[in-house]
Amino acid sequence: MALTYSEMFDTFNALKKTAAYLEKSWTDIERFFKSRERFVFIGCGSSYSNAKSYAMICNMSAGKPAIALAAGDVLLHTERYRKCISGAAVIFISRSGKTSELIKALDAMKSNGFDISVASFVCADDTPLGEKSGLVLSTPWAFDESVCQTRCVTNAYFMAAYITAKITDNSTVLSELKLLTEEGSAFINKAELLAKELAGKPWTHAVVLADAELEGIAEEGALVFKEVCQLPSSYHHLLDVRHGPMVLIGKETLVIIALGTSCDLEINLIKDLTAKDATVITFSDIGGEYKKAQTISYGKPLSHIAKGIPFIILCQMIAYYKSKETGADPDKPTGLDPWIAL
Repeated sequence: MALTYSEMFDTFNALKKTAAYLEKSWTDIERFFKSRERFVFIGCGSSYSNAKSYAMICNMSAGKPAIALAAGDVLLHTERYRKCISGAAVIFISRSGKTSELIKALDAMKSNGFDISVASFVCADDTPLGEKSGLVLSTPWAFDESVCQTRCVTNAYFMAAYITAKITDNSTVLSELKLLTEEGSAFINKAELLAKELAGKPWTHAVVLADAELEGIAEEGALVFKEVCQLPSSYHHLLDVRHGPMVLIGKETLVIIALGTSCDLEINLIKDLTAKDATVITFSDIGGEYKKAQTISYGKPLSHIAKGIPFIILCQMIAYYKSKETGADPDKPTGLDPWIAL
């Protein structure tokens, strides 16, 4: 069995350890986050996608201004970002804590005299990035040895949701996240059954649709198809898919939708997608039935933020089983390194 598979199945064990770790480290976390009013989240690749969800969660749940930036962009245009970054709390997200763009971007900001407070969220101990950060949250039990990130991506999203829920005293989200660590593994089994079924269908590219706080984690859900089964993929907001991308959706398209409200606007979108003979999968917390679309639900009510965790696992599992059809190695895809060195 591929390493990617075992890491996916270990996700909720890792999240349980992470929840305990965040509680143990809470004094330092609270001191850092409550004393700052503006945030910049920086990452590369998967961690940049996660940064987008971090920023949306911070904006929408905490009401604090936040943006996400790609580290390579900041590295190439450091001085142009001065007004945007200086004076903010800057949070770097990384699996290894070794990625060149992250370290070089941080060095460039410091050498250019940016007034910043620095935190890093990494899945390893004693990293170059951690050494340069005021606050380091390290979760090595979530580190992925396989090239493609699965468990560590979900872990990073979980940390953003958990920290923000505690900071804002959102007991509903916090209780849902804790419950996920205890019961979430059952969803992996459900997702696996669907993934096996879908893998043999003749779709050649994937489209992932989601809104609001799920923006970044859903973009990562699209990326996992490129990396794990090496098929073209894209991410869009639900209704925004009508503004151009819809023309490329057809009988060879897999569309995975994270439903928000199951309102008429979403239902009509599902109808239009299935009318194009696409393979349509809808995900929600407690489910629903939509003609010509397959549905999968978590099985219990979840807030929109918490839904991001089972949703990304669904995308990962489908991509994994499709790799068996495409012949791609999910652990070591051709042309990709576990972290990039410039």
